[in-house]
Amino acid sequence: MEDVRQRLFSPVKSKTPRAIGVEIELIPIHAETRKPAFPVSAEGASTADIISRLAKRHGWLEESVENDPPSWELPDGTRISFEPGGQIEISSAPHATVSSVIDSTQALIKLVQEAMGAEGIELLARGIDPYNDIDAVPLQLHRDRYERMTRYFESIGPSGVRMMRQTAALQINLERGEDPRFRWRLLNYLAPIVVALFANSRDYAGKRTDWASYRSRIWRTLDPSRTGIIYDERGYAERYLGFALNAFAIRSGGEGRPYRTFREWMTEPEVDEAEWLFHLSTLFPEVRPKEYFELRSADTIEPAHLIAPLVFVSGLVYDPETSVSATEILASRDPDPMLLPRAASLGLKDPELWFLASVLFGFAIEGATRLGEDYISVQHREEALLYFKTLQKKFQPR
Repeated sequence: MEDVRQRLFSPVKSKTPRAIGVEIELIPIHAETRKPAFPVSAEGASTADIISRLAKRHGWLEESVENDPPSWELPDGTRISFEPGGQIEISSAPHATVSSVIDSTQALIKLVQEAMGAEGIELLARGIDPYNDIDAVPLQLHRDRYERMTRYFESIGPSGVRMMRQTAALQINLERGEDPRFRWRLLNYLAPIVVALFANSRDYAGKRTDWASYRSRIWRTLDPSRTGIIYDERGYAERYLGFALNAFAIRSGGEGRPYRTFREWMTEPEVDEAEWLFHLSTLFPEVRPKEYFELRSADTIEPAHLIAPLVFVSGLVYDPETSVSATEILASRDPDPMLLPRAASLGLKDPELWFLASVLFGFAIEGATRLGEDYISVQHREEALLYFKTLQKKFQPR
């Protein structure tokens, strides 16, 4: 218990208490055929080769793990890497301001997009591949972690491998702050609203689905033991510990051996702290605690609109007045375990989610304004507001 409390939920005093980072995934496809583009390709340019050429021109550090495609580290700490299906992930370093992380991330994505476009490859900003089924996307990363995850997920259903190889999400990383319990509560309350606000993955494998965010549906059904909203008012750290212990340990089984929960497996002599840390990294709740809090609920987004989710979240979480107001509104509702699946299914067509999103977006703009122009520029606030006004026209109840 104490390990979880100290490692994942202890207060943090930082020189940059409103630091923020993003991880944005994009799905490469061949523009002409709409087929997936991969890091290693027998025909035409590979996405890894394209980024390697960029890296040499710009002085990025290339790193390789075993025989998998490389990743790259930029001078400012940003990383470019591949997900198991070849999705490209851009992970920013922590930035002191929202406007800084936006400008830096958008400029980098534009650079990569232009290089890919010159080779006939498009980077899709959709929560799941709208054109291809899982059979078109073999596993691209073969290190032990991904091989074991593949075997485990294949043993329980189809959603896990689709999550690994075909989904693309936007992750927002925030400081735990001096009152992690309060911030953890608010972020978990916000998760369904974030799903609904930024849902863009209704199409999958050439067909229309019944879900506004089919990515969220896939994530929620890949393994109930390691996904969902993990929050309990009475004991937040205790609840997360129970969640982690009761999730199946991916290293505990396979090759004819049954999988066990970490609680069951931890008595074995080979299970040490390294296994515990690996296990924590294989849990995929809507909000994941680390040395910071990861909000993992949004479908990936068009880079031009990246400011909208960052203003929404930072304006609500980092402005003290707004965070209290938002928490009061969300805590006043009766807990509804169906809100997350409704967000994935209906998005902003759900009346309650529409109401909450409308109120909270207004709060977020107010909070962003109070955080100051040095933190979120006027231009960025206006872009975020325009994004929401576009949603209003599309989803406003008649």
